Amino acid sequence: MDALSLETPFLYVDLDVLERNLRRMQQQCAEWKLQLRPHTKTHKIPEIARMQLALGARGLTVAKIGEAEVMPEAETLVAYPIVPAKMDRLRALAKTRPIIVTVDSVEAARAAGDIDTLVEVDVGFGRCGVQSPAAYEEVAGACARFRGLFYHPAGFDEAALKQAAGMIRECLARRPAEIVSGGSTRNAALTYLVPETTEIRPGAYAFNDAGLVALGVAKPEDCALRMLVSVVSTSVPGQCVIDGGSKTFSMNATKVVGGYGDFVDRPWRVEKQNEEHGFFPIEQGSARIGEKLWVIPGSAGTCVNLHDEIAYGRNGQVEGKWRVAARGRSR
Repeated sequence: MDALSLETPFLYVDLDVLERNLRRMQQQCAEWKLQLRPHTKTHKIPEIARMQLALGARGLTVAKIGEAEVMPEAETLVAYPIVPAKMDRLRALAKTRPIIVTVDSVEAARAAGDIDTLVEVDVGFGRCGVQSPAAYEEVAGACARFRGLFYHPAGFDEAALKQAAGMIRECLARRPAEIVSGGSTRNAALTYLVPETTEIRPGAYAFNDAGLVALGVAKPEDCALRMLVSVVSTSVPGQCVIDGGSKTFSMNATKVVGGYGDFVDRPWRVEKQNEEHGFFPIEQGSARIGEKLWVIPGSAGTCVNLHDEIAYGRNGQVEGKWRVAARGRSR
């Protein structure tokens, strides 16, 4: 089946690009002497997680317990603060696979009980994490099964990562760790600036997106995820409307640099959205009603979470469809 036959809007993954992205990151981690524990929050698809594990990933990372419940039974890091009320579900999950959780308080550390734990350290992002080496030592001491240190480098540049390295070094001087978990797609190649790191948790690298292209992290040909859309209106002079808006691409402006999606082989960008409409400027007559176009989403992870299924294939053909099994599993 030709992918252009899909009813729009519809997400499509180019398997050749996806597989190349997965292999490249696994090979790079081997060169960097780092373990890879990919974050599944971008693709949310168990079949892709199995591909990552088959290539050599040491385990998986998820944001929420609900995501872990639909992923393959590999060692899984729940990279989100736990609360005591979640422990029954977490222990049930731990009967099916090895589980590691992150904590940043004595209360959470004690609640974790016999679950392996990493202590999250805030290295400058200001979201979660203990604020000092002394607090790290205190929380680590409250863990029955302390395994290591967790940090989130977000989109840190070299200067920020060097500063983060100082904080991590001070923490480890107080309590050595078997695991030091960090890394993201945007700065995976800079992990050497925090030499104590033993594993990284990139997620977006599997698909890449227009935001990462704008940041210079990826090229358009590295983007495995594409949205097929149709032109639905050109009535307003100088404007084209497609059948995908914020309920199709997402409205995650904080993660999109310059727009909500870039068109493939066209000099256009989705610049404005309503819930069901995507807008971009065009010259008169350069798009026709019903024409189908490919768009690289601006933010792959939030886009995927809006869809029940994704088609996949090679050379513009559809070979099958995946259910987005972790969609909406935010508990």
